[in-house]
Amino acid sequence: MQMLGLLVAATVGGLLLRWMNVPGGIVLGAMVGAAAFTLWRDSGPVDLPGPLQDAALVVLGAVVGAGITRSVLGDLRSLLLPALVAALLIITAGVAIALLLRVLGAGPADDVLATSPGALSAVLAVAVDRGVAPAQVALFHVVRLLLVMGTLPLVVLLLPREG
Repeated sequence: MQMLGLLVAATVGGLLLRWMNVPGGIVLGAMVGAAAFTLWRDSGPVDLPGPLQDAALVVLGAVVGAGITRSVLGDLRSLLLPALVAALLIITAGVAIALLLRVLGAGPADDVLATSPGALSAVLAVAVDRGVAPAQVALFHVVRLLLVMGTLPLVVLLLPREG
């Protein structure tokens, strides 16, 4: 019964934020809905069975993989080198931040995953799959997502425009 309540709360939260056009709303809203349910119950976390978690990760992987077509791969060829450079720089920055947090004694349980680049859903899927502090990893990425979405319009206005 707890699992059903959790899934209903997650669904309602996800659909609500999606309806409100919040970027990443379905995942963010599901997390908020599930967290609200868990906090409301005030009796510890609700354990979702491993096969259900695995099924969710398979569906997430299928959603991502379904968007990769030959034409998409062809279009991405010209972006491969810039994407690799950007990825290496972002990964290096994430590792440096994780190391700094360790030195300061302020890092979460999975500091490298918390400070790594990536889509919220994908990073959370990895955290759940690894079984390490998904709530802490989620917090880092939700804060990052909110800051990016909150500052992006200003950054776009300040950047020089092409042509």
